[in-house]
Amino acid sequence: MEESIAYGRPNAFNICHLDQTLAWAAQNLHAWYNQPVPQLSQDDRSIAAAVQWILKGDAGQRALIAWGMGWESAQKISGQKWLYPYLICTLTDSYAAVRFDAWKSLQTLPGFSDFSFSYTAPDYALGEAAMRAYEKWLREVRNANAVYRPETAINSDGHFRQDVFQRLRSERDEKPIFLAE
Repeated sequence: MEESIAYGRPNAFNICHLDQTLAWAAQNLHAWYNQPVPQLSQDDRSIAAAVQWILKGDAGQRALIAWGMGWESAQKISGQKWLYPYLICTLTDSYAAVRFDAWKSLQTLPGFSDFSFSYTAPDYALGEAAMRAYEKWLREVRNANAVYRPETAINSDGHFRQDVFQRLRSERDEKPIFLAE
């Protein structure tokens, strides 16, 4: 947990429970293993760790979370309905590897198994594809009566809570990194 707080390293709890906060993970670690509960920021108490990592994390964090959003076990535990906007938004990420993971994960969600996308396309084409995906989700897939947990920072209309989205995106770690496999 300390590495997640100090360095932003995703932890096993929040990779599986994508819709949960770091505070939730810390409380469970305390209850189950008597680990001390660390001091946490307001965001760490109120916004899902995965949401923070995919919006403001470095490319490695974003790739891991984009991949995790396609993991069947995590989808069963965290739900799928709120994942669409994050994966669609991530189709325009500055790193091709992150875009690829987002696309492959998006294809695991209902209504998008055959969604075509070129993760190496020019920026304008990436933006058009993301717009096409978002419109498809809003019109064909999204349940208008869906309820989203506040920790996911998605409003009842299926849109990002703009105050949270804009702030986290403005804090994004854009340092260049090389991802080795």
